[in-house]
Amino acid sequence: MKHLNIFSAFFLLLFISSVYSQHINSVDQISSATAEEISKLIDFDVPYGVHFYKITYHTTGSDDMSDIASGLIVIPDNDAQEFPLVIYHHGTSPAKDQVPSSLNLDYEAYAFIGASGFAVLAPDYLGMGDSRGFHPYVHRETQARTSVDMLNAFHEWLKNEDYAVNDKLFLTGYSQGGHASMSTHQELELFHSAEFSVTAATHLSGPYSVSGVMRDLMFSQLDYFFLGFIPYLILGYQEVYGNVYEDLSEIFQPEFITSVEAFYNGDINLIELTIALNFLAGQNYGNSYPVTLFNPDLVDDVTSDDDHPINFILRENDTYNWAPQAPTRIFYCMGDEVVPFENSILVDSVLQANGAVDLITENLNSDMSHGECAVPALLETIEFFNGFVETSAYPLAFEEEIILYPNPTDGKINISGPHGITGYKAQVMDVSGKILLNQSLSSEINLDHLQSGIYFIRISNRQEVSTHKILLK
Repeated sequence: MKHLNIFSAFFLLLFISSVYSQHINSVDQISSATAEEISKLIDFDVPYGVHFYKITYHTTGSDDMSDIASGLIVIPDNDAQEFPLVIYHHGTSPAKDQVPSSLNLDYEAYAFIGASGFAVLAPDYLGMGDSRGFHPYVHRETQARTSVDMLNAFHEWLKNEDYAVNDKLFLTGYSQGGHASMSTHQELELFHSAEFSVTAATHLSGPYSVSGVMRDLMFSQLDYFFLGFIPYLILGYQEVYGNVYEDLSEIFQPEFITSVEAFYNGDINLIELTIALNFLAGQNYGNSYPVTLFNPDLVDDVTSDDDHPINFILRENDTYNWAPQAPTRIFYCMGDEVVPFENSILVDSVLQANGAVDLITENLNSDMSHGECAVPALLETIEFFNGFVETSAYPLAFEEEIILYPNPTDGKINISGPHGITGYKAQVMDVSGKILLNQSLSSEINLDHLQSGIYFIRISNRQEVSTHKILLK
């Protein structure tokens, strides 16, 4: 009987271990950063340092076989009992090893979110980091899958850790990450609502309309200096579907195939591919038109036949044929030269028509480029998420209401509350996040010396912070 009990205990332990490791492969702390280090890096004061962990976890690869994916966990360095959680989806990576889990892609973004008091998950995506194969670029299903599987693995890991998260789950991502975050949002609400409830989401400057806006760009006769994205898309979809082409000559003109193959084989990165394609297009055709890359027969077939297999694949990877139930914001800049802002306009109209519950789409700046738009989009995201956090690691709102008026203003901003402003600091930032004014808080802030536009005023003390958007006429 005694031996039976020992064996029973052993097999019970084995069973528990196997259940626990259903999603997790490994978690290792890889680095830390202090609040001072992060503040200096991003030129923006943050209240906390962070700890970085690399996680590897079980998922399903592009070939439907078992795979190990990687990602980054960011935990604020404070004494909070539990954290709100953000899944941050990164933008386009130029190479397989340039991912969040290596701390060399979008570092400022996830470090800032974590240093603001949120736990952060940043998946590397399939075909990136530790995952097998070529990355299925802008593929809706696999992007969502890696996020959901990482979310499950993270919750498994928490069972044996001192950390905890509360019921606040937020989603965001920029550029490709905007497409990925909307993919994850749709996946969670439609298929995982019993396990996870999305609190709110922001989707930022993403290529949501793959079959419409982005297809029109792909076959356009307009100079576009980011040509590498186009074969990246085609190669990524071939990785998943396997029937986009039998030979690259069916898709691309012969001058470009050697460079495309070199990129697929990992001999050059995305930046080098883009430079090569622009050079070859200019040398051979005198332009940088996206349509120049393609076999003319393919262009005729795809543009004349709505049921062409490529059109079917593109439609399958649109991310807007649904109706988000969680509060959602779509931020973009009309000056975006990489991802046309029409993506956001189209998505807003369709999601609204589908019955989105709380959706606002906003142009943050009409002149900002794709790179410039990232900072104000992230600031708006944190401000939006803060409004849903009641008890978190970061005391996100003053107990006494702060009112800034008039807004819009001709130059003078009056401040009422908090009671007794000794020890409070006021920072004025432009939409790029650059600090223009850093002073002790008084009852009035003078913006007369600034040009007309949108600014952020951040009021803080050691325990509290409040950020306000101001329009200077």
